[in-house]
Amino acid sequence: MWFWLLLLAAAIATSESLLRLPWWGQFGLMRASARKSMRILRSARISDHWKERALPAYARVMARASVIFLLLLSLGLVPMLALGLLFPGGVSVWTAALMQPLPLAALCAVSLGWLVWRRPGANRAARSGSDAYSPLDKALHRLALGSPTIAAMSHDIERAAFLRSAPQPAGGPVIVTGLARAGTTILMRELHGTGVFGSLTYADMPFVLAPNLWAALSGRGRRPGPRREREHGDGIEVDSQSPEALDEVYWRSLDGDAYIRPEGLLPHFPDSALIDGYRDLMRLVLRRTGKRRYLSKNNNMILRLRTLALAMPDACFLIPLRDPLQHAQSLLDQHRRFKRSDPFTQDYMTWLGHHEFGATHRPFLLAEGQGAPGGNPDSLDYWLRLWIAVHLHLESIAADVSNVLFLPSARLAADPVVWHRLAQRLDIATPAPQEIRPIPPRPVTGQDPTLTAQAFGVYQRLEQQAALP
Repeated sequence: MWFWLLLLAAAIATSESLLRLPWWGQFGLMRASARKSMRILRSARISDHWKERALPAYARVMARASVIFLLLLSLGLVPMLALGLLFPGGVSVWTAALMQPLPLAALCAVSLGWLVWRRPGANRAARSGSDAYSPLDKALHRLALGSPTIAAMSHDIERAAFLRSAPQPAGGPVIVTGLARAGTTILMRELHGTGVFGSLTYADMPFVLAPNLWAALSGRGRRPGPRREREHGDGIEVDSQSPEALDEVYWRSLDGDAYIRPEGLLPHFPDSALIDGYRDLMRLVLRRTGKRRYLSKNNNMILRLRTLALAMPDACFLIPLRDPLQHAQSLLDQHRRFKRSDPFTQDYMTWLGHHEFGATHRPFLLAEGQGAPGGNPDSLDYWLRLWIAVHLHLESIAADVSNVLFLPSARLAADPVVWHRLAQRLDIATPAPQEIRPIPPRPVTGQDPTLTAQAFGVYQRLEQQAALP
């Protein structure tokens, strides 16, 4: 107990000293100087004479900032070393004890939690995009999400500390999936609003694989905070308690090499141990939320849908079905919008496995030997081809399993009976939906008539297969 109390004090004291020292400014100066140097080196408009004069000056700035940065960082670690004087055996024994895996992980977790709790800055919920994150927040996200090793380590600590006390589910999980822009987010939000389900929310970021540990350290999620429109510009407002598509971090961190490729996303066939681990994550989320039934939205579940549907017969997989022309146009609009995203937003999308559109777009490669959809992603035909490929894949899966349910979005929005029968299918009691409403069709032009006919042929078949009228 003495060791853990001392470790807690060391983590808080070190974090506080780092908050008060101007080391981050020196780091920013190093980074800015390095970027300017690279721009000068690559520029064809700057003569070699001026390059020879400018680069040494930037090198001196970087060298000076590096020395100051290291000195300040070392100074920030003094409280941790000083507390080692109180430890039996002195600083050397104290340091060796801290380097063990569990104390080191606990030290990092407590320090990060304290930094976030003490972080300065304007209200994040009132901002959007990269500006919604302070430099400290960005560094925390890079640490927690950018490294699969750190994500897996946080999950191991979470399981060891909380899985034994996590409840067993009372009812099968509900997983909303499908091609992005089909209405998956709205459907998830409506189901989450019933109060029946527990889900990962924005409050669980960035340690989404350790929701209980992070909640204890950060205190997030106790209040929803102000709402803001999400970056898609589609009128959907979110706060810290809004559910979000976050559980792909589990699959990417533990098995990303099996299906994530530079050219696209391949079918994923998780083994039984990985699926059991996913069930454990569900239970951990239920523990954190105080619920007994799990809900998620994850478009990448398309990649492993057949495997999961067979391995989890108690689960229900809901696939919203949208008019293919309207759907393709919406994907094209979002692709153009997110092509302009800043580097941090691109990293953020990659960490969460969101490759549906934008600068980080990677198409689903679902058929053996299938390449990326032909054509330019800035054209409507590209997204129509992608729509056809994805829905042919889903059609083949639905023919083999009984717990994959197509849900025509237009009928769901227009006919209250469809929502009522969905609630019956899921064995929940729910009032009328609040956010699902008919979307007026937009004029769509310039598409290939052959592709359009093929897409609507698939669409009509899937509508007929839908289990709900």
